[in-house]
Amino acid sequence: MKKITKYIILETIGPFLAGILFFTFVFVIQLLPELIRLIMNNGAPLLMSLETFVYMLPFNIAITIPMSILMASIIGYGRLSSDNEIIVMRALGFPHMRIYMPIIILGFFTFLFSLFFNNVIMSESNYRYRALISYMVNIRPSIAVGKLEFTEISDMGFSIGAKYADDKSISNVVIYDKSDTKRVITAKYGLWKNNEANSQVVTLTLYDGVVQEMPNYGFVTNDYTVFDSMDINIIRNVSTLTSHERGLREMPSWEILKKIKEAKSNANKSVDEQITGMINNSYNNVKNTGIDITSFSNEYIKTNSAELVSIREKAIEESVPYFYYVEFYKFISIPAACLFMVLIGAPLGIVGKRSGKGFGFGISVIVVVIYYLLITAAELLAGGKKVPPILAMWFPNIVLAIMGGFFMVRSFFSRGK
Repeated sequence: MKKITKYIILETIGPFLAGILFFTFVFVIQLLPELIRLIMNNGAPLLMSLETFVYMLPFNIAITIPMSILMASIIGYGRLSSDNEIIVMRALGFPHMRIYMPIIILGFFTFLFSLFFNNVIMSESNYRYRALISYMVNIRPSIAVGKLEFTEISDMGFSIGAKYADDKSISNVVIYDKSDTKRVITAKYGLWKNNEANSQVVTLTLYDGVVQEMPNYGFVTNDYTVFDSMDINIIRNVSTLTSHERGLREMPSWEILKKIKEAKSNANKSVDEQITGMINNSYNNVKNTGIDITSFSNEYIKTNSAELVSIREKAIEESVPYFYYVEFYKFISIPAACLFMVLIGAPLGIVGKRSGKGFGFGISVIVVVIYYLLITAAELLAGGKKVPPILAMWFPNIVLAIMGGFFMVRSFFSRGK
């Protein structure tokens, strides 16, 4: 029995690794034009650009792992079925679950690996990617300005966009200055000066433009100033990797959970202080001074327990931003998809035994597209805060589990397959 398990697992590992390489290549090939643009047009350093490209890979690999285990289960069991090995196993009295157990075991270990990969490797690479991009922008601000993109330069407090930009010039410029004097600056074109790695101040000279002041509520006024040329000085403030604060997608799930617990703990302390203040105010209004504060406090809490519990629950609920929970559950739910993908893939592989590897690949793509459409819908639901975050993030897996259960049960009652 152990030999059969090992045999089936080895049969699926090959397609699994091939799937990771293929799907990762599909995602990565879309990043190459951006990498070439950064190097050729915007003057990004070659080695740093290649390093950022490497830091992009773990994010794409994390996405491809559930896709690959699905394709591996379909192709692996499809091959076994096409060679009538599944029929032989059933003729020998193997129960259905015994036949499926190897791919379930592989799915479980893939889930554990994906959980480790997403929390440790991907989170660290996300952090280093963002920090390195920020470092490159500080070295040469023109890197931040891409074609038809709007990018924030945080050190200067403004965002800049352009129709075209390279390391020497920029055209159709729009700048939103978010400093104390809020304004919008537009210009037909501009030139970068001192746009080198060793420059302390990089100057962007704009030509043929308009400056419009903005009031605090965000609307552009009719007051504007036309200029022939304007210099905007960008002070170079080079940072290091360790100087950046980690975002939620740049820390493992246990660090997010730690932040959630800290926020709740701080909310509890704040509520305790609030309740103490309410008790003291009420105690000061008591005319009978013979009542000691301890007895009064106990009686006050007993009398107003429902109100105090409501205050505490509301404070704790509001203390943790909604998206903290979303990101926490996402770190777990996406790796967990591996467990449900195999429940779909193995029965489909057996059913499609005569269709070859093309069937496995095609079904993999269809199921994966459905899954990531469900993830997109789940994130929209989570963004609207209309459903609990755990339900929103686990909704795609619930759908996969239902589909997998249906295919598994259907295969139990099939004949001659």
